[in-house]
Amino acid sequence: MKNGFKIIFLPLFLLTVLSAGAQIEKGLIPWTGKLLLNPSYAGLNRDTHFRTGLLFNSLQSNDLNNDFSLTYDTWSEKMKGGLALYFHQGLAGAVNTNTTGIGFTFSKPFETRKNSQFIPSFNLNTSFATKQWYVYIIDGLLDKVVEPPSLPGEEFPRYTIYRPGFGLLWNSPSSETGIAAWYSFYQNQVHDEETKELAPLHIVFHFTQKMRGTRKGLISEPVKTSPEVTVLYSKDLIISRVGLRMERTTHIFGVFAQNNFSDNFHGVGGVFGLKMQNFRINLLTGGTYSIPHNKPGFFGEASLELIIPYIHINKKNPWAPPPRLF
Repeated sequence: MKNGFKIIFLPLFLLTVLSAGAQIEKGLIPWTGKLLLNPSYAGLNRDTHFRTGLLFNSLQSNDLNNDFSLTYDTWSEKMKGGLALYFHQGLAGAVNTNTTGIGFTFSKPFETRKNSQFIPSFNLNTSFATKQWYVYIIDGLLDKVVEPPSLPGEEFPRYTIYRPGFGLLWNSPSSETGIAAWYSFYQNQVHDEETKELAPLHIVFHFTQKMRGTRKGLISEPVKTSPEVTVLYSKDLIISRVGLRMERTTHIFGVFAQNNFSDNFHGVGGVFGLKMQNFRINLLTGGTYSIPHNKPGFFGEASLELIIPYIHINKKNPWAPPPRLF
């Protein structure tokens, strides 16, 4: 049965990677991919993670954005820190623009007290933006005099983005508190045309409380409950999310409220996940509504994750379990 789960899961994992759409970071907050919120999660607990996820949202019928990401992070014994690699591809539907890029992260944990860490990190991303390929092909077949080119313009290459960032994370058995920031530099590939990006600085704050139960004086965790708060801030976009994550031995549940204060869209969502040994499958869906615009919106996420636990060999005591924060 265990091998059957792996046989079913691995083709599904590859299918998601090969068939997923595109990526856009702005306005999309992942629920399961903490590494995308803060680069300081790279190599946390010295484990190795493979993760692929697809995010999408729509505030209006003609404004569909989606976000595909593939990440890998692990612990490096030689560097005594965490390493991460990223691939992303995305779509900004309102302006028919695709972005494709790669990224790299290094994190360095410092022990501050028993079972607690302060983890700074550095992140570097580069992306290349182009006009959506099938819109570009259709525009090429039409008469430009009768039908002008669709947004964002006639040229296929649009601009290059260089995005350095940093993260800080306080990780303890009782809570996780972090902040991450990115600043984008744009190199225009179209002559005599400015890029549409107006907010190069993005800041993410997040907090998670780890709640543990007790039973007759002993610690009991049949269900791990974690209240969470996430805030995304930029010059023209402010989003907050408050939720409750519940994790059992085989299932993951979550409910949350999300507010887009800049676009006046507010709503709720839910998460359901399965845990099969080292595999995780998560599905998220939610809806929003704007009273000023009198329009509904929706968002969702699907993710697959493989976790490879850190193998610790104690030469003096080979049977000792590996040290972990929690």
